Amino acid sequence: MDMTFGHPLVPDMIADPSIVEFDGVFYCYATTDGYGHGLATAGTPVVWKSKDFLNWSFQGSIFADNFDAKFWAPSSLLKKDGRYYLYPTLDHQITLVVADSPEGPFRTIDGKDINKESGWRHFPIESEQFIDAEVFVDDDGQAYMVWAKHGICKLTPDWTAPDGEISRVHPKRGGYSEGQYLFKRNGIYYYMYTLEGHENYKYAYMMSRVSPMGPWEAPENDIISGTDHEKKIYGPGHGCFFCPQGSDQWYHAYLEFGRGGTTRQVWVDKLNFNEDGTIQFVELTLEGVGALRPVEETRPNLAHGKTATASSLWPPAKVHPIADRRVDRTEQFNPDNALDGSNGTRWVADEGDDAAWYMLDLGEARDISHTELYFVRPTAGHAYRLEHSLDGEAWEPYGGHEDVILQSPHVDEKSARARYLKVSILKGIPGIWDFRVY
Repeated sequence: MDMTFGHPLVPDMIADPSIVEFDGVFYCYATTDGYGHGLATAGTPVVWKSKDFLNWSFQGSIFADNFDAKFWAPSSLLKKDGRYYLYPTLDHQITLVVADSPEGPFRTIDGKDINKESGWRHFPIESEQFIDAEVFVDDDGQAYMVWAKHGICKLTPDWTAPDGEISRVHPKRGGYSEGQYLFKRNGIYYYMYTLEGHENYKYAYMMSRVSPMGPWEAPENDIISGTDHEKKIYGPGHGCFFCPQGSDQWYHAYLEFGRGGTTRQVWVDKLNFNEDGTIQFVELTLEGVGALRPVEETRPNLAHGKTATASSLWPPAKVHPIADRRVDRTEQFNPDNALDGSNGTRWVADEGDDAAWYMLDLGEARDISHTELYFVRPTAGHAYRLEHSLDGEAWEPYGGHEDVILQSPHVDEKSARARYLKVSILKGIPGIWDFRVY
């Protein structure tokens, strides 16, 4: 198995994750990466969800079809009076959007769709670099917002505006900072922030035993994570910190340099504390933390570790450093990458392959009833045809659809006996992160 990119949380390129749990379901809101235009754009806003923290899926956008803003760095989702509140950065400014469900559709507090014709407005704060919001609600119900470059304020009781003056946290370390995060554990408030960027990201923190507004103090060892050149883990950047319901174990989710620029992925590692409340240095692993709840699907994946062929494959791609020439990473696009279950490797067809196909060989004839396809750049949608065969010569229909659908995975169910399965990609990026067969 090629472990260059380890075991990311989901089979897609995402960044700036915010993970929450409601009613036994984990939700991951994030910037959708992988569209090749740097910070000038981002992909369709979606929410990945999982009941076990191991198998993730999404279905369509979290906004209405006429959404036309640029979506970055959403806050953690909050629930108030039966509605769900999210504070993403839309068109370079933090915006409050609400919905009746964690999956949307999200609209402004007064019910407007997010598009140029509706006249929607950003959150009413005038501040330099007003991006990357996180909202924390204390035990007394008072809400606080933090954002890039160390902005902080109280929010009004309805969470729609600042309550009082805008202030700033004054951390131990200077320089550009984003990915601010505020949480509370055992009566101590923690203010988390990033340093530098790209493959040199680091995470630092401050503590307060008084209030989310401070006063803040810096522990002696205030850096909790950074690049590990020996493991080739580059830049743990803008992420979140969370503790599953009914657990005392905290976790740190973070973006990693990935393929450079806005082609990042998200990993999760354990976050541990010392007896005095200080945070231990996070061991970054790229291995993931596995299931945090019982796994729903317990049948063996018949495709795991098998072999595949394809119409073509993209040539190996060397990752180009931005801030550290020691980055040594090359991505391969072999067909077997979609069968290793890692979320970090993929098969991609060569440029100009207008009739891309992918064929899985199970090694022998097997009874199958269920398949899952995790396509590359799933938030742009795919149409495909899935066929099965005993000999690789005579093919029969198994599943697929001709209309472009935005979701991951694409699931087909049919009882059949097959050794070979062939995917013909009709529309969408011709590539597969993972192919599962049950």
